[in-house]
Amino acid sequence: MLKFFKHSYIAQLIVIVLLFVALWIPVFISHVSEVAVGTPATPLYNLIAGIFGSSSLAMTIFTFFVCGTSVFFFNSMLTVNQLVTRNSSIGALVFILCMSCVPIQDEFYPFMLASPFIMMAMQTIYLIYQVEKPEAYLMNAGFFVALASMMYFPSIILIIWVLLSILIMDIRGVRLSIIPILGFTLPYFILVICFYFNSSLLENFDNYSLAFNELGFEKLGIGKLEMTVLIIVFVLAALAIMRIRSGNADNSVSTRKKINVTILLFIFSFLMLFMQKPVMCNGLIFMVLAVFISMALCYVKKSKLVDIIIVLVMLAVIANQYLPLFGIKI
Repeated sequence: MLKFFKHSYIAQLIVIVLLFVALWIPVFISHVSEVAVGTPATPLYNLIAGIFGSSSLAMTIFTFFVCGTSVFFFNSMLTVNQLVTRNSSIGALVFILCMSCVPIQDEFYPFMLASPFIMMAMQTIYLIYQVEKPEAYLMNAGFFVALASMMYFPSIILIIWVLLSILIMDIRGVRLSIIPILGFTLPYFILVICFYFNSSLLENFDNYSLAFNELGFEKLGIGKLEMTVLIIVFVLAALAIMRIRSGNADNSVSTRKKINVTILLFIFSFLMLFMQKPVMCNGLIFMVLAVFISMALCYVKKSKLVDIIIVLVMLAVIANQYLPLFGIKI
């Protein structure tokens, strides 16, 4: 099976699409989540929710297409940056499984809608080391993080990840460090202007102040299942990173820097677990895990055991999505 997904042909793409649709069928059957328009710190999400009104089905359909597009964008990001073997579809498979490992997708929407912007920020950071003049890339990285935070507010802390990442990429200088901040503030500057002309500037300023106060760390407050999932995430991430850093992996300077940037993002994804409940809605940790696992699988030579594990994981994820429809909760 692993060899099957080490290519990006029509057959593999069909299997990936069918798996993605199968994992979303329970979401369409239940789609009981309410479209929440009340969060003041997510103006882009509020805009989309306002367009769909009170129709959770419409929001589900929209999120389905956004997430489906993200699957292939994620795979393309890995292949373009040579983090996986060329023409591989492993990234798409792993992304689907990681992002569907908990049956809470109907409450996952803010992060799912923010995930394309986070991927764009990742792609931009990956490219910085390869260009002579990184100013435009630095501006774009901050800009994408700002848009992501307007969909899913906890991702606002990723601007710190951007600033630390440019140091890892050997981008030095105060001027270059200010550019991502300017890119980050641009969407918020436009938002302030919109608030001003709507005569709601002071009201929204107070709302954002409350949102920042609620952003602080708090006790996780999770059950045994969630704790088990998180332990598995950290174990898999550790094993994958060890595999990636082994002598069998691509050890070029560019790849090492991209790996270090991704490890830093994994640390920030862990911090985001403390910032909004329910914990499993903070999906960045699953996205970054998908990067590590995809890279590690590309360097597996004896794939029989890995094939068995992939099949078992696939069956477990499918069961985990469908069992709640029958009133069975693990």
